[in-house]
Amino acid sequence: MTDDETVPLKAAPDPETPEAEPEPGPERRTLGRDLLAAGALAVVLAALGFPLAMLWQVITPRVEYVTVDGGWYSVETYSDGFVLGDLYFAGLGLILGIVVAIAAWTAMRARRGPVVLLGLVVGSVACQVVAWRIGRHEWEQFWEAVRAAPPGVHMWRPPAVLFVDLDPGAAWGAARVGDFTEALSSLQLGGLAVMALAAVFTYTICAGWSRRPNLRSDVPE
Repeated sequence: MTDDETVPLKAAPDPETPEAEPEPGPERRTLGRDLLAAGALAVVLAALGFPLAMLWQVITPRVEYVTVDGGWYSVETYSDGFVLGDLYFAGLGLILGIVVAIAAWTAMRARRGPVVLLGLVVGSVACQVVAWRIGRHEWEQFWEAVRAAPPGVHMWRPPAVLFVDLDPGAAWGAARVGDFTEALSSLQLGGLAVMALAAVFTYTICAGWSRRPNLRSDVPE
């Protein structure tokens, strides 16, 4: 090496300048995380059964009864209130099912898929079951009050869902003895399945219109 030759020197890194960190990629998707998200969704939807029951009880017209000696009778013989309980309950379930499906599709972008759809179904059924049980409790209290009331008292019957036959205890008892037909007849959801059907339909429509094969919005199209 001669004196005229120079050796290029490498620039020393500036200790005050932090090195650029790689940008975080999309969160890794696992079945366990999807199941956890679906479970949380089902719990939230089940809790919505309480305000759903309150709203249903408030907006549904009630049937007027009058107590007499040894019984009671309805003021209107052919009152629409005898069927409005089921209709209002199904209508509220239909609207709520559409709303929660759109909300789940929008808020849970990273978890879109069949697992979240399963949580949506379970939570929707649980929501309407909770509302139905609250209404049934009000129904039973009403008839107890009617039987205890003196003659001539006017009372208004709360709404009830009549288009349902759900008795898990009876279904389990029938299944234990091998009578599966009777077991299935004790698990007829009827109007309690409206919210779940609406949610599944809406969520499926959203998935059908998605431009991404895996439905997630954090990956390229």
